[in-house]
Amino acid sequence: METKVDFEIKTRHYEKVSQLVPRHSSDNINGMSLTADMLDKAQAVRPTDPRLIDTTDGAIKKMLLAIPHYAVYEEPLAEVYVDLLHKLPPDIELTVLTHENTEALVRRLLRMANKDKLATVVAAPDHIHFSIWAEDAYAIVHDNQENKKYFVEPYSFLRYADGLIADFIMNATGMRTSKSPLYFQGGNMLIGDNFFLIGADYPRNSLEYIGKSIISQPGIDKEQQIYNLYRDYLDHNRKLFYVGSSIPVPQQQSRMIEIGGEEYEEILYFGNKPGTVQPLFHIDMFISLAGRDSDGRYRVLVGSPKLAADILGIRVWPHAMNEIFDNIAMQMSSLGFKVIRNPLPLVYMDDAYDPDEPDQPKRKQRIWYFATSNNALVQNSKARGNVVWLPTYGHGNWEILKATDEMNKRIWESLDYKVIQLGDFHPFAENLGAVHCIKKYIERV
Repeated sequence: METKVDFEIKTRHYEKVSQLVPRHSSDNINGMSLTADMLDKAQAVRPTDPRLIDTTDGAIKKMLLAIPHYAVYEEPLAEVYVDLLHKLPPDIELTVLTHENTEALVRRLLRMANKDKLATVVAAPDHIHFSIWAEDAYAIVHDNQENKKYFVEPYSFLRYADGLIADFIMNATGMRTSKSPLYFQGGNMLIGDNFFLIGADYPRNSLEYIGKSIISQPGIDKEQQIYNLYRDYLDHNRKLFYVGSSIPVPQQQSRMIEIGGEEYEEILYFGNKPGTVQPLFHIDMFISLAGRDSDGRYRVLVGSPKLAADILGIRVWPHAMNEIFDNIAMQMSSLGFKVIRNPLPLVYMDDAYDPDEPDQPKRKQRIWYFATSNNALVQNSKARGNVVWLPTYGHGNWEILKATDEMNKRIWESLDYKVIQLGDFHPFAENLGAVHCIKKYIERV
């Protein structure tokens, strides 16, 4: 049964990048066995006193970008990266992984942005298919005892060759790598001054490793064992909180709809796996950390589809899952955080494929996604100032979103942050990521 839909057609205002991998691709916890090499990494070079690199607190000193060939040769991604390079702090030390055939171009872009003198460029072979999502395949910890930085990798990570990024960077920078027996992704973690958050899907996934990569410990509850292991491998000193909804979250759905007399396949709840307790694939898509208030409480921004709809003068669509975001905001408040709601618009893009093209799908498609400003770069520093770099979405057929871009800007300014607005992040957001996902913090001061 088709559903008639009256929403305006929104064809994309940019070319779709076919090689841009959606962030939830190959998100599979059961794809590998623990090899002798992994065990060696997990035991022989395991950090003895790990501390995660902060998401917000401290000035950004070193940062990793993964820029494959398609991200600099194809618009619209190249324009976004050029804009970002020019707007980052002048003294930032960048490590950039790119391909051999784009190394010269990346070096030129760094030079044009005056970022070349402190930059390290690492060139991977052209046949290595890594993605732009530099945030996810590892966590960065500082070993307080050895005074060294580590890439701590999950038990399994199967998104193309992203699991090799740490090895390329380690060889070029002298950082170390270590393997954990747990499941996690960097974007599903946020690190505050004395706590860290993990999206609740991944601890549940790690429970499946007990009896496989993890030996059950007598007398210890399995959930408690996983909780302890996350702190053992990632951060001994911070308190860990899981983030998830206590009410059901819909999984990705597809249905046929009619728009203007034409048949479309409509994708709702894009990226949501069966049984998920997260309304979005990763918590960095709808939660931002914003430092402590004058009363000492830590501030978190939690996205609100209803607030966005109110600003735009439209109704809240049922598939915006507003009640689930409200549920998570309520839980964060009950944990003692100062919760601030910010607009999180639910939007869509329409692809009108040509059925005569043999390499294209035979049906037209509408994909719904969140135009997230929560997925930002944040610096909370007494010495160098409070700064936030916000992705924007008021572009092309979605110019109406300038209103929510401006509201997000005003919210951060009210928290005493300088706001630097970045370019058009629609191509990233429709693949479940934005600016926080395309980088990795290596060091803060």
